[in-house]
Amino acid sequence: QRQNLQAFRDYIKKILDPTYILSYMSSWLEDEEVQYIQAEKNNKGPMEAASLFLQYLLKLQSEGWFQAFLDALYHAGYCGLCEAIKSWDFQKIEKLEEHRLLLRRLEPGFKATVDPNDILSEISECLIDQECEEIRQIRDTKGRMAGAEKMAECLIRSDKENWPKVLQLALEKDNNKFSGLWIVDKGFKRAESKADEDDGVEASSIQIFIQEEPECQNLSQNPGPPSEASSNNLHSPLKPRNYQLELALPAKKGKNTIICAPTGCGKTFVSLLICEHHLKKFPCGQKGKVVFFANQIPVYEQQATVFSRYFERLGYNIASISGATSDSVSVQHIIEDNDIIILTPQILVNNLNNGAISSLSVFTLMIFDECHNTSKNHPYNQIMFRYLDHKLGESRDPLPQVVGLTASVGVGDAKTAEEAMQHICKLCAALDASMIATVRDNVAELEQVVYKPQKISRKVASRTSNTFKCIISQLMKETEKLAKDVSEELGKLFQIQNREFGTQKYEQWIVGVHKACSVFQMADKEEESRVCKALFLYTSHLRKYNDALIISEDAQTTDALNYLKAFFRDVREAAFDETEQELTQRFEEKLEELEKVSRDPSNENPKLRDLYLVLQEEYHLKPETKTILFVKTRALVDALKKWIEENPALSFLKPGILTGRGRTNQATGMTLPAQKCVLEAFRASGDNNILIATSVADEGIDIAECNLVILYEYVGNVIKMIQTRGRGRARDSKCFLLTSSADVIEKEKANMIKEKIMNESILRLQTWDEMKFEKTVHRIQLNEKLLRDSQHKPQPVPDKENKKLLCGKCKNFACYTADIRVVETSHYTVLGDAFKERFVCKPHPKPKIYDNFEKKAKIFCAKQNCSHDWGIFVRYKTFEIPVIKIESFVVEDIVSGVQNRHSKWKDFHFERIQFDPAEMSV
Repeated sequence: QRQNLQAFRDYIKKILDPTYILSYMSSWLEDEEVQYIQAEKNNKGPMEAASLFLQYLLKLQSEGWFQAFLDALYHAGYCGLCEAIKSWDFQKIEKLEEHRLLLRRLEPGFKATVDPNDILSEISECLIDQECEEIRQIRDTKGRMAGAEKMAECLIRSDKENWPKVLQLALEKDNNKFSGLWIVDKGFKRAESKADEDDGVEASSIQIFIQEEPECQNLSQNPGPPSEASSNNLHSPLKPRNYQLELALPAKKGKNTIICAPTGCGKTFVSLLICEHHLKKFPCGQKGKVVFFANQIPVYEQQATVFSRYFERLGYNIASISGATSDSVSVQHIIEDNDIIILTPQILVNNLNNGAISSLSVFTLMIFDECHNTSKNHPYNQIMFRYLDHKLGESRDPLPQVVGLTASVGVGDAKTAEEAMQHICKLCAALDASMIATVRDNVAELEQVVYKPQKISRKVASRTSNTFKCIISQLMKETEKLAKDVSEELGKLFQIQNREFGTQKYEQWIVGVHKACSVFQMADKEEESRVCKALFLYTSHLRKYNDALIISEDAQTTDALNYLKAFFRDVREAAFDETEQELTQRFEEKLEELEKVSRDPSNENPKLRDLYLVLQEEYHLKPETKTILFVKTRALVDALKKWIEENPALSFLKPGILTGRGRTNQATGMTLPAQKCVLEAFRASGDNNILIATSVADEGIDIAECNLVILYEYVGNVIKMIQTRGRGRARDSKCFLLTSSADVIEKEKANMIKEKIMNESILRLQTWDEMKFEKTVHRIQLNEKLLRDSQHKPQPVPDKENKKLLCGKCKNFACYTADIRVVETSHYTVLGDAFKERFVCKPHPKPKIYDNFEKKAKIFCAKQNCSHDWGIFVRYKTFEIPVIKIESFVVEDIVSGVQNRHSKWKDFHFERIQFDPAEMSV
């Protein structure tokens, strides 16, 4: 709760006037603190007062402080903010931002034309009672304009999602002149994606990252700081730089082009130039249609805003669609009715597959952002398979022009320039590109805009002795022996030699063993249940021990120990059977020794000492430094944040964190609004001067003034190297690689060599005459199509035979597939009262409402001493139903008895029957 309040503090500060809730929080705050908050509002305004209030709130230690805060918000009238904090979902508040900005911009006109007394009764539902009273008092004592100014200030801070519409209706009812300026419905259409569900609901496996280029930076010719290039500039024509014109030229000539240019150079603006030229070239009576593919949801949202603002002055219609729930809108009609469509690529793949979109010929231009992803079975490649089948077939329908944008085309596994050229030609073949556009004639201008950071690799020391690892490794050996003794047959799985504890390799191995154990079968079903349940527990504990060793390798021993203590605390609160009691006892016998080791200064991680020295040195040389610290795992993000905050010598650092939205080891990630909030705070605030991030940030984070990038045991391929290094955009920026592994340094050196090979290969390909290049690309396309056709797999036929679902932990019978129903495409429920007898409910720690679902409880296996997590219990419209997740079960064929596991519903090919409300009344 504290961490989330920190993450969302900017949203809260924009809305909350803390003086309105102080009376409800009086028993939680000191009188002196209340006076300070009131004084802060009087002297500096409500935003600064809210900041001070949050500072006091986060220091509270007494149990119940958070619920008291929520109650205070609710009773004061901050219902929207209260609901957002309850669910940690600020999307509704985020959507109000454009209206806040508009009202700020139009405030002089609002003050000149609006009398608060005329509309206050109509809009009071959008304000707090105290605000209404203050508006009346100011209107009566200081006059109409002062009252209107106060009303505008209160509306801008309103958390009611309908206030823009209510204001419009009030103005129209009053026949106020301002209603001609306040047009809420103007703008482009947007199909909102369904809120991601983290329990029991099939979710998209898209990795989330923040847009590579900002919507307003790098778009104007002026080389001033980013703040000077305001988003308002997008409403008027912008002057492109010469290198941007150079990048756009081949595509403006109608050629299929891959544009390869550094992060931060303004490729978004280049795509706007290409799009505008393309739409204007059509003669009277004909129209172009552009689709822009944004690989990730945050990028799609930002690009929708960028394109709308840029093209609205030209009279074009823009729409955007994303999310697995796009069935709430007609994609076909949206494409038909608009000139420019922003899509996540899977939306188009789905609609091509189901026939809603008949052909890619409906478009005249397709733009692929981060086009280096066009490989294997990526949605980009699936779209281009359609394109190439069309091109290489007999159809005469016209095909759209194709443009790809990327910071790096990569080289794959190439070791020579010739092999790299082949790799790049394959990418060009995949995108049907006849041209690779790079900056060649205006390099000096580009270098004035994009600064390439100095790259420094530093070998850091590891612990010479590691008592913590010795103790945990011994516990792991004992656990492996216990698992081996459970079953002679399955015990063979634990006889693999040379596996090293505390490695990703061990993690992969134990996951494989875990799966094998879950589908193990015996003639004696009671014995099978006992064996599978015991092995489920042993392998789960081994995974946690392995996680702890990975954490201790790169962070403090205390972080790893706290991770294990939290795990065993959860174990005690669950079923806690004899096996778990024995495992817990073994751990607790070593706990005192582990605590002593974690407190011993001699066990300090030398890697952290080296990280400390880098930070001290860089901030000493340049106190205004802004840093992105990349790490491998979410657990390490939290551990390093704690290390920084607890280290007095690093008190000059104010860390923020940025992670993905997916779940890892039962930990939920950051929501999209939280990601945006953290990034905004890092960009705008001088206090937040270091961002600790996972790979979610390595593609396209928009932080122009970041001048220090640290890769902490973090390395990937050449594309990842170029992208992470590209986060350091300020002049004189540096990029450090800190690692204890010589292999990692060698890999990074190899990546740097590959980057040179890539650049050399592009230059060589650009010297080829056009005919030679097109022939090479065409030959690759033919070969790839032959290979694709020969490997074509028919769609799996749903198995209509009834099957059993067994608990994935204890193998107890759960339900038959014949009783499973599909709810709204991606959710799965089970009919019948018999199933309800097989699970128990516990209140959900994060109840939430999304679309037609109200998440109320979690469901667990009802068998004694099992309590395996099966999913959630929801209210769906008027029905209360369970929603199960397939990864929690083993599927058994009734006839053969063969068992299988599936990690996703889409991998389970059974006959799907849609949910019918009529069945609920039977």
